[in-house]
Amino acid sequence: MSSYTEHVTRVLTEEREHPGLGTVAVLTFAPPEGEERRPATLGPQSIEAVTGAIGAALDRAEAGEVQAIALTGTGRVFLAGADLSMFSDPTAAGNVQAMTRAAHDLQVRVRTSPVPVLAHLNGVALGGGLEVALMADVRTALPGVKGLGLPETSLGILPGWGGTTLLQSVVGAEAAVRMILEDPARDRQLTAEQGLEIGLVDELADGLDEALDQFAALVAAHIDLDETDADLVDPALAAAVADSPADAPGAWVGREAPLPGVDTPEADALLDALDASHGSAETRRAWAARLEAQGAPAVGRALSLLQALPGSSLEEALAREVDALEALVRSDAAAGSMHSAELLRRGKPGRTPVDGAREIRRVGVAGAGLMASQIAAQLALGLQVPVVMRDLDEQIAAKGLAAARDVIAQTAARGTLGEATATQIAANLSSTTDLQEFAGCDLVIEAVPEVLRIKQSVFAELESVLDAGALLVTNTSSLSVATMAEGLAHPERVVGLHFFNPVAKMPLVEVIHTESTDEPTLATGLEVVRRLRKFAVRSADAPGFIVNRLLFRVLGAVLASVDAGADPAEVDASLDPLGMPMRPFELLDLVGLAVADHVGTVLADELGGRFHASPGLHAMVEKQARFTERSRTAVHSPVSPTVAEVFGTSGTDAAAAPVGDALLEKVQDGLAEEIALMLEGGVVERPEQVDLALILGAGFPRHRGGITPYLDASGASQRAVGRTFHGELFTGRG
Repeated sequence: MSSYTEHVTRVLTEEREHPGLGTVAVLTFAPPEGEERRPATLGPQSIEAVTGAIGAALDRAEAGEVQAIALTGTGRVFLAGADLSMFSDPTAAGNVQAMTRAAHDLQVRVRTSPVPVLAHLNGVALGGGLEVALMADVRTALPGVKGLGLPETSLGILPGWGGTTLLQSVVGAEAAVRMILEDPARDRQLTAEQGLEIGLVDELADGLDEALDQFAALVAAHIDLDETDADLVDPALAAAVADSPADAPGAWVGREAPLPGVDTPEADALLDALDASHGSAETRRAWAARLEAQGAPAVGRALSLLQALPGSSLEEALAREVDALEALVRSDAAAGSMHSAELLRRGKPGRTPVDGAREIRRVGVAGAGLMASQIAAQLALGLQVPVVMRDLDEQIAAKGLAAARDVIAQTAARGTLGEATATQIAANLSSTTDLQEFAGCDLVIEAVPEVLRIKQSVFAELESVLDAGALLVTNTSSLSVATMAEGLAHPERVVGLHFFNPVAKMPLVEVIHTESTDEPTLATGLEVVRRLRKFAVRSADAPGFIVNRLLFRVLGAVLASVDAGADPAEVDASLDPLGMPMRPFELLDLVGLAVADHVGTVLADELGGRFHASPGLHAMVEKQARFTERSRTAVHSPVSPTVAEVFGTSGTDAAAAPVGDALLEKVQDGLAEEIALMLEGGVVERPEQVDLALILGAGFPRHRGGITPYLDASGASQRAVGRTFHGELFTGRG
């Protein structure tokens, strides 16, 4: 029995008379009545409503009752694509093939429409929603609209309702390949203005009335009786687009062939785009193959469909889409990707303020180094209140201020911030060496060196000048927040906000509460994260919190093998099947070896022998060396020869040191054990918190569904702790 409940999209129909078009059938997609805050999505009944309404409009066009068709949406959504909750129910997911065929039948029929079709993108058009818009001959968009794209490959599937087949005929080969293959992996969607640049959008229009005017002008520009067989043109429509309504149907000639022929410039451009570079180290083909080897076949399957387009008929190409989508929908990667997408949907920043949060009117940042300046910039951008940075050294303070303002300038340069707003936000930033400048701040966050006595000293100083209700916030990545607050008069106002580097790009903030942290303080910390539009994951005050605790359990196992004398290159490549964004040695270099050595030592001291404090890592720090050599031509940076020199590769335990699959299994079991201990110890309440934190904070691959589903599927949770994290939900995969 299905547990899926569909929120059925309505299609509101009306007629409008337009002097340049005649009678226009306007179809407006809308969420269910009484659920106006929901986006209009496409489930089995919704696709039937949408295709049925467009089909009925085409019937009227063929009968000569309307001379044009216009599609639009309501609120800030055109159509938000397939209803993802459908994919979590196996019974409901079985409807995908029928839905796909209905969409394809309509794609084919629309191309024979005797009248032109407009899609006015009043808001978000994602996935299947954008594929509906691709049916149209002309697309207009409201200026400032965001959320145009085809995110399917990030969900373990592909644009199967015509998108993979038709997009290249609209935006060209390179833009289409980028939108289908690469943009989803980068969580990139287009704005209306970006869509206009690549041809996805034909014109910008402030509302449907203006869109119809633009539509009429574009239709007129496509009709040229001198260059077209007059038998294929409706003379009445030709006259209508000039100055009066049409009154008879005919085959509209504005459409071009949707697919490239064999050995044509368009076919060559498509193949060139598929062979182009993905980054500096591999081609798109090589990247797709690598993802498939890691259990994520969607990009490779989409690439194959694109490659097969030249010389195909529309029906043949759409038939291949059906087969590919049907296979992917039933894959483990799609199930994992959908599960991850739902985690991200539930965890995303809310629209309403956190209950009980205090008002924040002025913010301080103790420190002016790299991390401090990044945090200050994000606080200024998100809160839009005065932010003052303080350092003991005047030059460091000034340098930090300049760096923070540069972040604001870069944000404005990307077009996501108006010039006037950017100027105001930059003016809100200031720097000082005077502790008294923090007086009047409602919140001060310390971002000083990761040394407990320094942080305790800073907190003691801050408490001497702040009001009793002001928050004391730490950005510590590993130290005890409670210990940091010892000796304070008001430990209840201390909370941790652990930002990840680089702060502007990393979407996660771990919100750390101690036993003393009161509810208004915790609520205010969560509200700050919400206003920064970042994901907040709550953690109790425990060594390493969530992400670093688990990453260093992994790194400890890796370093233990190298300390024992195993070959460094073999060890570094052992975890490739996990599909993490970088190998362990690259991660160590990114974190910084001194920081990694410090955090590893802290965790080993606090949590015991499960964590490995590496002598070799300490020696690398002393030598000021790196684990990898910088390379712009390799997917993974090669291991530096210095590693073998420092660690040695002929230790007495080298033969027994795990590498390859043995090391991977050790890491899997260690992660399962550590997560179970975190749950038992109350560090987190639910496995989903860990899953979300590692996806956002460590780049754990989304097609796995999260770390705990992956550990269940691989058998690690059963091996390590004798139970799974999610019952039998994920045990059939892997």
